[in-house]
Amino acid sequence: MKANPLFRGFFHSDDGLITDIIDADEQKMTFTATFTIPKHLVEQFRSHPEHLIFSERSRIARLGVMISNEPLEEGHFNHDQVVVQMHASSVITGYPAFDQLRPFFARGLKIGRLAFCDPATLLSSQEVLEAVNKSEMKLPASTSISSSGDILIAPHHVIYTLDKPLDKDALGRILLRKDGKELLRLFQNREEVQQIVIPPGQGIITTCSMYLNDHYVVLQNDMSRFGELGYHLPATILDPIRTRGINIYLEIINRSDQPIVNPMIPAKIYRAARIDHDQTVDSPNGSHAKPHTYGDLRTLEQSFDRMEPSNCYFLNKPAALFPVKTRDIQSLNLYINGPETLCKNTISVCATDRRNFRPDSLCPHRYAISKIPYDKGQGPEPLVLKFFPNIQEHYEIIDSVYKGHIDSLYFFEPSFEHGPFLSQQDHHRLQEYFALGLNVYWISSLTKRLMIYTERDGMGYFVIPEKMLDFHKSMLFAFYGSNKILSEKGNTRLRDLIKELIGFWGKNIGFVTGGGSGVMEMANVLAREHNILSGANYLEITDQPLISDVDFCQIFQASCRHSRQKWFEVTSFPIFNVGGLGTLEELGITLCNMKLSIMERVPLILFDTEESGYWNGIESQILSMVHSNRAPAWAMENLVITSDPKVVIKAYRKQLRLF
Repeated sequence: MKANPLFRGFFHSDDGLITDIIDADEQKMTFTATFTIPKHLVEQFRSHPEHLIFSERSRIARLGVMISNEPLEEGHFNHDQVVVQMHASSVITGYPAFDQLRPFFARGLKIGRLAFCDPATLLSSQEVLEAVNKSEMKLPASTSISSSGDILIAPHHVIYTLDKPLDKDALGRILLRKDGKELLRLFQNREEVQQIVIPPGQGIITTCSMYLNDHYVVLQNDMSRFGELGYHLPATILDPIRTRGINIYLEIINRSDQPIVNPMIPAKIYRAARIDHDQTVDSPNGSHAKPHTYGDLRTLEQSFDRMEPSNCYFLNKPAALFPVKTRDIQSLNLYINGPETLCKNTISVCATDRRNFRPDSLCPHRYAISKIPYDKGQGPEPLVLKFFPNIQEHYEIIDSVYKGHIDSLYFFEPSFEHGPFLSQQDHHRLQEYFALGLNVYWISSLTKRLMIYTERDGMGYFVIPEKMLDFHKSMLFAFYGSNKILSEKGNTRLRDLIKELIGFWGKNIGFVTGGGSGVMEMANVLAREHNILSGANYLEITDQPLISDVDFCQIFQASCRHSRQKWFEVTSFPIFNVGGLGTLEELGITLCNMKLSIMERVPLILFDTEESGYWNGIESQILSMVHSNRAPAWAMENLVITSDPKVVIKAYRKQLRLF
């Protein structure tokens, strides 16, 4: 189980799978789908089927496909599974006809989830208004709130069409790949219109802006009540984790015999479920094994350091197992790398060949992990290492996971040579551990905390256990700027900016910096003052000290400098404070990412933290690029240069079209 489902805030099944094809032709298909319900929710789902709704996968809806289901009853349940008959058809002109999609609508295709909408958590009109006024959610600017608590959402005046017909290979990548939803964006063309007109029997794909934290939105598609406003396809759940953006897709069809102009989508808002949150058992993959404390583990490191030197010349890489039935650190069996007898290689040979893992290597490559005598009867146990594993240790660990010997990995130092910094290969290894369900803990000498590895939007971070829930729920800002210490005037401006951000967005936000001094350090201090998240993407550099009091972080060797920038993609908004060449480079990468549709075209804040006019040269350069047709017009339109925090908030409200 991955992290996000733990924190989504609403009760839902696993992804439903097509299990049997009943009937199919070129226009439609009838099939059965099976949904697996988490065991602790089975009774709740079974006893209240009237509160279950089906929400199809957004990538399927964005291909113009409508999936409908028969009414759910208790008879559809079989232990922890729900088997439902469903129908699929293509309903939006200009998107693939169903005969193109049929090869993919086969057994095993993920189609969506069943969600439990608890009427006790449904918000009234007053509660919706209070949540908006408290900045607990951000709704589209044109939202209307009815006396019953329903809201009406008017989409942006944009329509998304396909640049060209999708061939079989493209459809396969969109429907079957993990990142298929993001790939679909590359094929869609955004067209601004004065009015959205949906002819009879046709449909459109458009967007709205919405930011949710402690609520989820259920779009209504009851034809008898709302059909004259437009019928939304059954991709109906907008959940707290995923609904953070300017491009929340809406798929609307007109099932009447008259045109619909400027459709509006009715919706209900529910409070998110309160997660039972035991701070001692957080883990990235849902395990409930209580981790050892930071102090206990530091005691073990002292035991490692007292071991007899290894028979390996170059470095000692000790390892140990934590028996499941004891927490006595002192009694653990310790193992160390190196051959059984003193290595005959010279130090010089060792320095070279220890990095050579080919068959011709002169290094024996005998590591402590391979020496551990696992007890099959004991069950999986935690493994602890002095250093993060190299390539051979990595494969030995994977083999041990498959054999059921270990279920978690603790390490003290990311690198023997680079200290608290990971290589690009190390980041790939972490992703593989996460995919395998192996819990990874870093006993960090940098943050002086035990931290847990988890992934958000495909990016891996080490997180303090008690901050895991906040990390997955909060909306994050990328804070760039110089490592030079700010003046008192600069500190005041930055403090005012953060107050305005909290006032507008609420306290479910956080900052990600480079983890250095100057603007980055001050942003961290202010995050602590306001009790909001603070994170860092540390880089192995020598020209600035690193802050250590963070809630989450990732660590990069100097060779990963450009790769590191990708980790800022977990943020929703970039803010560039007064900075130097590094900040200039980060600004260029951000603009290029927007151009390539890697990130949304959100307001690009250039904040004059120290002096007014600092960014005027950038403004002039981008304007010149636009005039000479070397940059798109939106690059200038999205640029916000100011020293006034209130102007920043006005830009968010206007450009994101928020309530």
